[in-house]
Amino acid sequence: MIDNEFDREILRLLQKNGKFTYEEISKQVGRPPSTIRDRIKRMEENRLILGYSTVIDEKRVGLAADAYIAADVPPHRTSEAFAALFSMERVSEILKITGERRIMFRIKAANNEELMSMIDREIRPLGFENIDVKVVLDHLIRYPGL
Repeated sequence: MIDNEFDREILRLLQKNGKFTYEEISKQVGRPPSTIRDRIKRMEENRLILGYSTVIDEKRVGLAADAYIAADVPPHRTSEAFAALFSMERVSEILKITGERRIMFRIKAANNEELMSMIDREIRPLGFENIDVKVVLDHLIRYPGL
């Protein structure tokens, strides 16, 4: 848990741009770079900061289709299904959710045809049932790492 506004401000800046240097952050918050370095190091050690990522233009690297899939899986197949999802390069997010379906995950593909093929060839055989696919039409706002 974050216990002060100073750390929150540092985190807000890093979420906007993970490449900010200590010097750039120090200018924006009015504290010395060494203080910024120490605070960031402490937040990393306390696992408030879990890592850093790069946001890419997915269309330019051949991933134009993006979808959220809500599904259910029989309890006796849950471990196997989760392990398989974790190992799939194109699955970028896995969530346990409330409602009729208990699992939601995000999957990316070159196009909608490939996306549907992946669902039929790779997802359904894992035991997923009651599959509901929501294709992302456009990203209105994009946060790093998502």
